[in-house]
Amino acid sequence: MPFARVSDLQMFYNEHGSPDAPPLVLIHGSGGTGASEWEPVVQGLAKNLRVIAPDLRGHGKTLDPRSAYSFQLLANDLADLIRALRLAPAFVVGHSNGGNVALVLTVEYPQLVRKSVVMAGNAYVSSDLLRYAVGKWSDRISISWGKQLAERHDALRHEGYWRELMDRTGYEIARAPNYTREDLQKIQTPMLIVQGENDDVNAPAHHAEFMAENIPNAQLWLAPKTGHSVHEEHPEEWVERVTRFFLND
Repeated sequence: MPFARVSDLQMFYNEHGSPDAPPLVLIHGSGGTGASEWEPVVQGLAKNLRVIAPDLRGHGKTLDPRSAYSFQLLANDLADLIRALRLAPAFVVGHSNGGNVALVLTVEYPQLVRKSVVMAGNAYVSSDLLRYAVGKWSDRISISWGKQLAERHDALRHEGYWRELMDRTGYEIARAPNYTREDLQKIQTPMLIVQGENDDVNAPAHHAEFMAENIPNAQLWLAPKTGHSVHEEHPEEWVERVTRFFLND
């Protein structure tokens, strides 16, 4: 199994496609792993791209000696991964919290990112997102999702670890990122902003529109009648659009 030395940890990742193809780093969202998040689209992407799908710090097979979670920390880790695997400048895709990490990575490490896709992400904390830090988020997670989280994350750690992970995650959702219009207007990296029209997390505050309106080289795809995970609801169209965005100059 491939691991890369990244900061203070060994980061696990799966790789798909030709090693000679342009590199793409996929960033999973809350409670996901590189395998669980991207299964619907990874083979389609790998037809034209070298796909790297890591387990982020504290997720799946990547342990976390700090027991920490922040979008900046995860972006720092991925910057180190891109350097370690000599991928720069790489294409980047992130979904949900992974979209936030992709945005931070693009802003803070522009020399490492060729183009990026932010899907179901947000540039600032709207008032509706503050609910994630009220009490413990893990107490409000459904039994079925909690079971999936336990299967993904507890085996290499301890029973109930997933609750700690999601509570740390909820706290971060309610405090970051915090990019202003002026911050976004400084971004020069080409970006594709993707959001489902019916995404109950991001659509109410129009996060995708805010980013697309303020990032100079941004394109916007609002998928009609679609929820939080466009790549799962429309995998073939998603692969086609994302691949075209990356490979067409």
